[in-house]
Amino acid sequence: MPDPQVLYVVTAVVVLALIAWVVAVLTRTADAVDASKASPLPATSAGSPPPEPDQELPSKTIPADPPQAEHLDFKRPADSLGPAGASTEVQVDVEEEEEPTGPHALILVTAVGRTDPGLKRKHNEDAYTILENHHLFVIADGMGRHAAGEVASKAAVDAIAESFVKGTRPNWVPDGALPKRANQLRNSIILANEQIFHQAHEVEEYAGMGTTVVACYFSPNNQRVYIAHVGDSRCYRYRGGTLLQLTKDHTLGAAGIQGRSSSVLSRAVGVEERVEVDLTMESPLPGDMYLLCSDGLSRMVTDEEIGQALVAVTGLEGCVAKLIEMANARGGRDNITTILIRVEDAPRSSSSPIRV
Repeated sequence: MPDPQVLYVVTAVVVLALIAWVVAVLTRTADAVDASKASPLPATSAGSPPPEPDQELPSKTIPADPPQAEHLDFKRPADSLGPAGASTEVQVDVEEEEEPTGPHALILVTAVGRTDPGLKRKHNEDAYTILENHHLFVIADGMGRHAAGEVASKAAVDAIAESFVKGTRPNWVPDGALPKRANQLRNSIILANEQIFHQAHEVEEYAGMGTTVVACYFSPNNQRVYIAHVGDSRCYRYRGGTLLQLTKDHTLGAAGIQGRSSSVLSRAVGVEERVEVDLTMESPLPGDMYLLCSDGLSRMVTDEEIGQALVAVTGLEGCVAKLIEMANARGGRDNITTILIRVEDAPRSSSSPIRV
């Protein structure tokens, strides 16, 4: 029989070795986590120079098997998408929705929109709507074979507008974490996704079609604007001489993938059965301007040049026309759609309906 003292020594050595191994594994794991946190994604292409006039812009597509990096922009894991699979990245102060809405408007909003096919595309696959009575502004930039992009973008703006006019709601469970108005805007895009997805599966010519969406929904009586987007159509705010991009492009480039595929979409409306909608909330001030645009503008004209045009040209009509003119002067390689919204102070004594 072995000496008990020897057994004790051997056991102690084994235990100490196991402890040392566990400590080493934990240390390596912590180092790996710290290293991953210290490696931010590359900056988006918001400030990148426009292409040369003879440079061809890649078609707007979503890869059939997109790299995993595209999901780095997502905030919620797949198992938290809920019964119907709809998820939302939220940057909204929920407490603001608890503020009582006043009987009179605190701000007035005036908007002008325009779309142009550009100089190279055979079809205009952009669509937009200005829903005056609901203070809602939407741009969609479609994609698909043949003219399916036109179908997708029109279906998106129509579905979103209809959800506000008729109160149509999708079969999704409401997100209780969102303010009421933010949830309404989110649900309208979910409804558009549902309709486009089913249409793409019912009509062979529409297979694979989809669209970007960017939308602003103003609440003049409590001085809020809710901004929702999917894809690379953008929303900017011009305030005090500074143009700020409020949305982040859902492209492979924004997820860290460089090269010609960097402009490929990582997310769009109607391509998959469920869609993830990014939401932000702003408190607009009198004098602000909000610009919605398809990438036919943002990929041809720099942010600096957009800001300069907003200052140099008088009137919303003139500004919108100038922006489209600038994109076409650079080659007009894509359809160009813009909505420019001006925020003004509302007369406190006015009890008349809000004008848009």
